[in-house]
Amino acid sequence: MAFWHDRVSQVLQGDLERRFAAFGVTPSQYRLLAALARHDADTVRGLASSLRLDGAAVTRLADRLQAKGLVVRAADPTDGRSVRLSLSEAGADLVPLLDAEASAHERAWFGSLSFAELRQYKLTLAKLLKRAGDGPDEVWLRRELY
Repeated sequence: MAFWHDRVSQVLQGDLERRFAAFGVTPSQYRLLAALARHDADTVRGLASSLRLDGAAVTRLADRLQAKGLVVRAADPTDGRSVRLSLSEAGADLVPLLDAEASAHERAWFGSLSFAELRQYKLTLAKLLKRAGDGPDEVWLRRELY
């Protein structure tokens, strides 16, 4: 079972990587851009928590996105030791395009499932992840795909 679950993950990830490559970003970079667009957080620590990554990984992602002109770093006016991240104009313009591509990806892979099948799949994923002490929030469970 684990082999096939891993295989599905590899196939889905590979397709998403190909789709986002046309925009010059990776799926991980997209996740950071989308988190900034949703205002989930604007510090490395906050983004690490939101994205379930370590701070070093978020810093590397931010470095790459800043080099591409998609993210801007600025000193926190209330705490000189802290840095705030935000989308550049180019980053803000790119996120809706990436969102549309992510939705197309979901439609391509999950569009053949009925609403009931999708709901059950999400509940099953949530149950397995909860057993591991992780998992999506209620908002994700209620959100429809694409």
